[in-house]
Amino acid sequence: MPKRRDLIGAGQNLIELIMTDGSQLQVSPRVLDVLLDSHRVLKFKRSGGWVTIGIDAVRGRRRTDYCYLYDGPEKRATC
Repeated sequence: MPKRRDLIGAGQNLIELIMTDGSQLQVSPRVLDVLLDSHRVLKFKRSGGWVTIGIDAVRGRRRTDYCYLYDGPEKRATC
């Protein structure tokens, strides 16, 4: 499977992910949110390991001025 890199958000911490089509990317947290909303992500990597969508817990998101409200420890870069 070819590995592609998406450098959107250069200078930020990039998050590794595997898309539903099998491609591998590294994206900014904001791009990850968009891809999660469009159901295009199969897995993404957190500091504790890989998260499988539909199996592992993924926080719910409510859009507010392009940021998401979440009452817990932040594991990704903030907006």
